Amino acid sequence: MKRKYLKTLLYSSLFLGTAIVTSCTKDFDEMNAPWKDAQTADIKSLFNGVVASMELGAQEQATSNTWIYPITQLATTVGNSAYSRQNAANELWENYYRALISIRLTEKLINESPDKAKYQNLQAMLTILKAYKTFKMTDIFGDIPYTEAGKADQGPNNYRAAFDSQKSIYESLLNDLKTAVASLTSSSDQISIGASESLLNSDIALWKKFGNSLRLRYALRMSDANGTVAATHVQEALALPLLENIENIGLTPAVQNFTGEWREWSFHAGIYLRMGSTAWEMLSNNNNKDGSGIFDPRAKIFLETNAKNEWAPKPQNVAMSDGGEPYNRRRDDDWSDKGAGNLLSNVNYYFGRDKNIPELIITAAEVYFLKAEAAAKGIGSSANLAAAKTEYENGVKSSINFWTTMAMKSVVWKENKPTSLPSGAQLNTILANPKVAFSTSASTTNALKLIYAQRWLDNFRQPYEAWSLLRQTDATPKATLSDNLYENDFGIIKRLNYAEKEYQYNLDNVNAVTKKMDINDWQKTRVWWDVK
Repeated sequence: MKRKYLKTLLYSSLFLGTAIVTSCTKDFDEMNAPWKDAQTADIKSLFNGVVASMELGAQEQATSNTWIYPITQLATTVGNSAYSRQNAANELWENYYRALISIRLTEKLINESPDKAKYQNLQAMLTILKAYKTFKMTDIFGDIPYTEAGKADQGPNNYRAAFDSQKSIYESLLNDLKTAVASLTSSSDQISIGASESLLNSDIALWKKFGNSLRLRYALRMSDANGTVAATHVQEALALPLLENIENIGLTPAVQNFTGEWREWSFHAGIYLRMGSTAWEMLSNNNNKDGSGIFDPRAKIFLETNAKNEWAPKPQNVAMSDGGEPYNRRRDDDWSDKGAGNLLSNVNYYFGRDKNIPELIITAAEVYFLKAEAAAKGIGSSANLAAAKTEYENGVKSSINFWTTMAMKSVVWKENKPTSLPSGAQLNTILANPKVAFSTSASTTNALKLIYAQRWLDNFRQPYEAWSLLRQTDATPKATLSDNLYENDFGIIKRLNYAEKEYQYNLDNVNAVTKKMDINDWQKTRVWWDVK
């Protein structure tokens, strides 16, 4: 989506309210101009600008392919990438605080409108979007400026925003989600932007499910750090409509009109990305190079063979080099042309090439796994492994069907493209595989490991979300070979460092959070909910 990007050096005054600024009103007006076509800020264009801000950035994706995938062990890397994680930190920070200013302005316009009551639904939708974006930020960085942030237009006292604790952010946002969903109404007096609402097409029922499902996700995430508050939200969310079946929330170019241009670039930038042994062992019964051990169809959707058409996983934590150009666009014409030096299997080429595969926010499969986790742990109700098994199996089937559908719908996908969904019998065979089978007589610990493993797999194209799951549980699939190498290179990273401009313009507030800790040590510090 074409955006009107900020053309000013006053970064923090606009994105966070942290720098000493001049011409604040002028810059604020420019920043909050609609991101598409119109030249004046209005509620509809600002709202859709917030939706547009959820598109993944270039640096965010490149960092994903060089750092976050190997941290989560969903995939691995070869060679020594010098790509800086700080690039993603700077970009994520800028994107969020730009969007937060638009959110604040939209809220102001609604509050000042004589038709304020008629904007109740749009306000609730905006609150859900704000909650999602803020949860994402705090999961990556920990404590962040929030309640005072994005208010530079209100005067110099707001130029340097204090940081909110992650605990307070979580509790506040969960309450916001509860209130927002409860206020969504089908009343005919509501001002609706109809099909112009670019995320869910003004589908109020789906917005409710989206908000409830986010509430369940984040309540469970903090359950080990704040069990009492989490249990109340989990119990209430489980009693409300949640995403199910084919209800998956994400961004697609055909609907949200974004280009997806940085997705393909990120695979070139992250050319070292390869299939790792951790994911391979979850999808195949053996290491046969012809793939005869593959029992889960997601193997051929998520991953692919090397230049010799062999399934050759890289040992997850062993330093190895590899060549070839498995993500070069010339493969459109010759899929097998991965470069002679490509001896290890790759992440599927089409994930970088096909811009129509959605950028996911939350899937129905994940919601089933969340319900399974709650049932196994006894959060929100008594522990019930039978109920956990039902939700777990629903999640596995939903995930397989979803990813198979994505491949089937792909325009550019040619090789290993499925032609139909797995039959019920085929799905049951997968569920019976020893690597997947859920036993109600197993321990809670083992049951949760299965639930987390399958949710981890479903997060294959949501590596930052898989990273949060890893940190929350410390129970996602993980190779034991060369564990020290993994910990030294990847496992030590518990968060991203704050944006460089934050250290320049808001140092006192940064130091209040980090206690002046060196940035190399700060990224090794666990976020609040990571208590494992």
